Amino acid sequence: MTCNVNVHLSFSPALTATRTTADVVAVATVVNCPSPSGNRNDRQAGSVSDATGTITSLGGVPCNLLATITGSGTVDWSPDGGRTTFDFTVNTNPLNGLIALRTAQTSGPLAGTTSLTVAAANPNLGCALGGLSSLTVPIGQIRFVGT
Repeated sequence: MTCNVNVHLSFSPALTATRTTADVVAVATVVNCPSPSGNRNDRQAGSVSDATGTITSLGGVPCNLLATITGSGTVDWSPDGGRTTFDFTVNTNPLNGLIALRTAQTSGPLAGTTSLTVAAANPNLGCALGGLSSLTVPIGQIRFVGT
């Protein structure tokens, strides 16, 4: 199953040259999820509103986006109302491999599947002066493997 995804990650406190860790809150929407096999048409879209975790950056210049973000959350699916929990890792550091958002679904509809999203992440405006307080992926594609 492949969907379009929009993700917004907020960091508190903002990352700076010397502050290299922060708490993360993520929200996302998942839309346009046709199932190639036809057995997942009850999950055409989803909403993530309670994903939390932590971010660790290399420091120096936080707007260079050399960071790793880990956490967990849930997707509320529509139109069926099912709920999938997941663990996630976001890697924005090419030294650590593919720049991507990876998830592992741990319970609910899609439990046991993994997903991969490769897309460009945009830092908050004013990052250079005030620190990295958010990343936005305005549109990406997420592919669930094992569905």
